[in-house]
Amino acid sequence: MGHFFYLLRKIGLISKEALYLIRKHKLYFLTPIFIMLAILAFFVYYVGPAIIVSFIYAGI
Repeated sequence: MGHFFYLLRKIGLISKEALYLIRKHKLYFLTPIFIMLAILAFFVYYVGPAIIVSFIYAGI
């Protein structure tokens, strides 16, 4: 269970840094893309490469 909280803490730090850079450089239009990439990175790390393989076999 400790590993899961460590992972959530890391995701929180990454998202705070991304939001800081968005505000600093005024790139508000990139916010949805960064949010989707953060969610995708979380799923790839947590679920593993099986999610990528399923997309490849589905033909997407």
